Amino acid sequence: MGIFQADSVEITVLVENWVDMLLPDLDLGEGDHCVRTGLIEHFDQRRIPPQAENGISLLVTARRGRYESTVLFDVGLTGTVLMHNLDVLGVDATRIEHVVISHGHPDHYGGVYSFLDAFDRTIPVATAPDAFLPRYAVMGDGRTSQYYNQAFTVDDIERHGGRPVLTEGALDLGCGIYTTGFIPRNVGFEGPVEPREPHAPGLYQVRADGTYGLDEVREEQGLVIDVKDKGLVVLTGCAHAGVLNTVDRAREICGPKPVLAVLGGFHLGFPTTPQDNVGLTVDGMRERDVARIIPMHCSGIRTHAAFLELMPDRYLQPAVGTVLTFGS
Repeated sequence: MGIFQADSVEITVLVENWVDMLLPDLDLGEGDHCVRTGLIEHFDQRRIPPQAENGISLLVTARRGRYESTVLFDVGLTGTVLMHNLDVLGVDATRIEHVVISHGHPDHYGGVYSFLDAFDRTIPVATAPDAFLPRYAVMGDGRTSQYYNQAFTVDDIERHGGRPVLTEGALDLGCGIYTTGFIPRNVGFEGPVEPREPHAPGLYQVRADGTYGLDEVREEQGLVIDVKDKGLVVLTGCAHAGVLNTVDRAREICGPKPVLAVLGGFHLGFPTTPQDNVGLTVDGMRERDVARIIPMHCSGIRTHAAFLELMPDRYLQPAVGTVLTFGS
């Protein structure tokens, strides 16, 4: 169980599938805020607008007294968009102390080398050992994406100035920030759907023992921030391990506290994901009494529609440039 807590946490959406300049700022109550990059900035000719892509990257700064800890959770699909958005959003990237890669898919690790190349210092890069195992994608039309994560290697991380931290355990990154480490898959409907026949369309992996089979993304990890007197903020990359499983794992680490927010990919937009899983996820979020729900990236339009209709007071639409603040 985590010992230290943050007085406050600030989360900036650096990379996301959507840019929406029409979203309003929101007062979330009890000192919490949601601030957008909006229409005024979009129309200001002195400024360059941020960009969206099919990926995710979240900048997390937790503060405890006069101290702070800053972590970059995932790095998007391309360094081009990540570095562009760091610049146009005015982020001081020199404050970033640690990078966490949720899992070994390109839309989560793709910007890591561009980011590491921007600094004349070493930066820890945490992920699980299985993130580097070879992966393949079989499409419904018969095409195959051949070994699509081959650019992600321990050697290349080191060559670009990163220091790999390979673990399946939960890391304490300071000021109440923790990685989840391995996420147990206890929620029955969450997890990969077995193909009906060998080599059916889907994601596959060469496993550590040399066998080839369904890519279960066993290495995926999330991030949790324990905010003093308020509760937990839970971040997911794609939630291949299940967004509800990730919330439950966060409570294992930090204790059975209220969940202030869950944001990130919910893994409900994939063609092979059963449609019933959306409603089951809504029910699971309600059962866990999650206060703010921000589906992103791979969550799918049906997921946004369901939360907007069924939990409108708790749903927040994401966009690049959104800044969420929890705590004083």
